Amino acid sequence: MIRQAQSNDKESIVTMIGEGMLWRTEEIVDIVEKATVFIWEENDQLIGCGTYDLNSSGEDGTAEIYVYTRPDHRKRGIGSRLFDQLWLDLQQHEEKPRAVMATYRVDHGQGADFFAKRGFASIWGHHLMKYTGEIGPAPTLDVRKFSESDMDMYIQSQSDAYYEVRKGIDLQPYRLADYPEKTMNAWKSWLLGEMREDIYLFEHEGVFVGSLIITGHGEVYDVFVDPVHQGKGYGKELVRFFVNQTLEKGLQPYLVTGTHNESAIALYERTGFQTFQTTTTAKRDFA
Repeated sequence: MIRQAQSNDKESIVTMIGEGMLWRTEEIVDIVEKATVFIWEENDQLIGCGTYDLNSSGEDGTAEIYVYTRPDHRKRGIGSRLFDQLWLDLQQHEEKPRAVMATYRVDHGQGADFFAKRGFASIWGHHLMKYTGEIGPAPTLDVRKFSESDMDMYIQSQSDAYYEVRKGIDLQPYRLADYPEKTMNAWKSWLLGEMREDIYLFEHEGVFVGSLIITGHGEVYDVFVDPVHQGKGYGKELVRFFVNQTLEKGLQPYLVTGTHNESAIALYERTGFQTFQTTTTAKRDFA
């Protein structure tokens, strides 16, 4: 039967979602704590779950949903019933979304067919990649931490670096610097607050060439080389720095990159990363 999750279900829900998605436990806990969650229960056992969150997607007016059924209970209509319950609840919500996004694995399972039948169209995909090698040579670039005085340069350079990739998948605005003022202010606050100590800037002979963010749990993101300096091998140096820093802390380096970003994937594979999970995010209008 379907019922809304209670606080004492949280541990079981986190474990179940972790069986299907290679997300960090802390990430799953955050999803479960913020979302509205429905579960399918049989004989006091959790068989499946569905979640929705009206605020997690990063797009105003867009809800994010997730549906999972344990493999040995699939093809019984459980996922369909959970999806219908999520949709009904959203229709009755006082803050109805304009659109809904769903993320699912495409390296196994039937997620693509399931959501396509419900009107969702893929908008982008991601590879979860993990490093499988050892510590390598130290990079030759100069490295320093991010400061507030770097803000304008950092945003401009990252906007230029990601322009072609974002345009290729029609992710608007194509330039990050063109986000609305509210979004830009939130981004700047995040950079100067939560992320400030994790942002590294790379220079060659005093000239900025690229940047990345290294988290405390072994992930790297927002990796970019300024377009003016691309094609000089600096990307490999940035990745090498991340790998060495992370391995020295006893952590396994990993990252998430877009399936459309072929040049980045090739770079990561050349530096010892392998793909462990591929997901797609799909979207449809809410009606």
